Amino acid sequence: MSIDNLFPPITEENAAELERFGKLLKRTWPLKSKHREHLKYDIRDMSRGLTVDRSKRRKEYMTDDKYLSPYLHYFLPWNLYRMSRLFTGLELDIPENGQVADIGTGPLTAVIALWMARPHLRGRKLNFTCLDLAPKSMQVGLKLFQAMAGEDSPWRIKTVKAGFLDHLRTKPDLLIAANTFNELDWSGRTARPQAEGIAKHFAASVSDTGRVLVIETGVRLTGRIIAELRSSLLANGFSPIAPCPHDGDCPMPALGQGTSWCHFNFSVKDVPAWLEAMSKDARLEKDNVTLNFLYLSRKGGTNWGAVRAISEPFKLHGNRGQYACSDRGLTLIDYAPGTRPLQPGQSFAPNWPERPKTDLKSKALILPYKQKPDTK
Repeated sequence: MSIDNLFPPITEENAAELERFGKLLKRTWPLKSKHREHLKYDIRDMSRGLTVDRSKRRKEYMTDDKYLSPYLHYFLPWNLYRMSRLFTGLELDIPENGQVADIGTGPLTAVIALWMARPHLRGRKLNFTCLDLAPKSMQVGLKLFQAMAGEDSPWRIKTVKAGFLDHLRTKPDLLIAANTFNELDWSGRTARPQAEGIAKHFAASVSDTGRVLVIETGVRLTGRIIAELRSSLLANGFSPIAPCPHDGDCPMPALGQGTSWCHFNFSVKDVPAWLEAMSKDARLEKDNVTLNFLYLSRKGGTNWGAVRAISEPFKLHGNRGQYACSDRGLTLIDYAPGTRPLQPGQSFAPNWPERPKTDLKSKALILPYKQKPDTK
C-alpha cells in the first residue's frame, strides 16, 4: 500500500542547522550574564502571556524589547523546528526569481526555516518581502538569516513595516502567514467577516499560479481560524493542496468545546540538545509539538479520494483507531489486530466497504484497515 508522509523526519542536514542556530543566536543576540540567568523566568512569563493571559497582552507586543530575548531563545527555535518538519514534507518548489511574501514575519521565522529545510532552494535567486509591525524583530531575524546563509546567498530579503492586509506591490508566487492570525479576535460574529476579508486580500495579492500557506500552532482556536479561512478561500476560487484530501466541507471545524479540530502532533526526539536544555530550565519541556496549516492554490491538489490520518492512534474495541479526513467527511480508521497504525499526516488510498458503518460517538464513517503500511 502506498503511503504519503506529510511529516517525514527532519533530515540530518536540517538537524545540524537547528543545532548550529543556537551558536548563531548567541553571537547575533548576546545576553549579559544577569539577563541570561533571568531568561528562564522571562520565557515562562511570556508563555503565560501567549496562553492563559492572552487578553492582557498588548496587540503589538513584539515591538517591546523585553519580549525579544525570550522569544528569540525559546519560541523562535521551537517554531523553526515545527516548520522544518512541515517544510520537509511539503512541496515547495519556488521558481528562479520567484517572489515570496511573508506577512506577520516576526524575526523571519518562516524564511529561516525554509532555508534550513529545503537546501535545493538555497542556490536560487528568490525575492522575499517580509512584513511586520515590529521592525526590530525583523532586523534581528535578518541578521540571523545572514549569519546562517552567508553573505553570498542569492536570496534577496526586503523588510517592510506593515500590517498583514497592507498592499503588496509585487504579486507573490508564495504567500506565507505563519503564527499571524491567532493574534486577532475571532470571537462571536467577527470570525466569518474577518476570514472573508483576509481571503479576498490573499486572492487579490497572489499571482495567478500563486500559493497560500497558513501555519498556526495547533490549538483549538487556530483550528477554528484555519477552518474559517479555508471556507473563505474556497469561496474565492482556491482549492487545497494539503493537508485536505478534498475540497468539500471541513469535517473538523472546531465549532465548539468537545468538537474535533484539524491539527497534527509529532515527536521531538530530534530536537537540538541546547533547545531541550533551555526548555527544561524554563520548566516548559515538550515531548511532542503540534501545528495546523492550510496550503492552497487556484489549481489545488490531486483529488484522488485519499484518506489523511489526523489524530494520534487510540484504543478502540480492544484494537486501535484513528480519526482521519476524507471526501466522505470525518473518518474513523479501524485497525485490524497486529496492524501498525499510521502516523498523523500520512495518507493512503482507501478500500471502502460497500456500506460503511457509522461510529455512534463521533458519527464518523468507519473504515477498516487491514494492511500494514508500506512506507518505502
